[in-house]
Amino acid sequence: MDEERNENDLMKELPLEEGIITKIERQKRAKDRYNLYIEEQYVFSVHEDVLIKYSLTKGTAINKDEMKKIVEAQDKQQAYLDAIRLLSFRLRSEYELKARLLQKGYELPTIENTLDRLRREQYIDDSLFAEQLTQQRIQSAKKGRNWIKQELQQKGLKSEHITSAIEQIDEQIEYRNAYDLINKKYGSSLKPDSDVQNIKRKAYALLQRRGYNSRVTTRVVRELTDAANRGIDSEDWEIHFEE
Repeated sequence: MDEERNENDLMKELPLEEGIITKIERQKRAKDRYNLYIEEQYVFSVHEDVLIKYSLTKGTAINKDEMKKIVEAQDKQQAYLDAIRLLSFRLRSEYELKARLLQKGYELPTIENTLDRLRREQYIDDSLFAEQLTQQRIQSAKKGRNWIKQELQQKGLKSEHITSAIEQIDEQIEYRNAYDLINKKYGSSLKPDSDVQNIKRKAYALLQRRGYNSRVTTRVVRELTDAANRGIDSEDWEIHFEE
């Protein structure tokens, strides 16, 4: 991609002011890209969509201003294709896409044009992205809301999108996830002679690292402590928790 962009940058500085398209050649490796020759001289390559949009055919007369417009259109098209490729790997926020496109050397006007197009075509939606990522982190990664909130902030999402997504978290599922985590980690340690305070400290630390808030952490650890004090083993702890 960088090589193609460098070629186009050089094209803008060519002394050729106008001419006739004498050859259009499909690239061997990229079947949707075409090399254009003006007066038998290679000038730049374009995506098939740009070729069609500007009706570029052999014998077409073209001047410097038209070449510039075509190059700009190609730059926008390539930025769009790069963004689509990034989204094919995973969903991303607008902030993430913008950062990646900047890394690739695109200028801000081109990036904003790309983001506008992606919004119109519903490829990106920060509100929906926040909701989907939040549910994925809750359901699959078993993270707490504090951890999720921090991740959403790091992805550059607006506060209203973050707040809305966090508010949709089912607190009972969050409790269940925290309970399962602690039961798996410390359930077998619940013995009458257990060092309850030590286990309690470790459980607090583990849940906090996973991003669970104080309300969830306190409730789950209290259940752990009560179970240990009453001599409830790990197999019966779930029944006690649900009472």
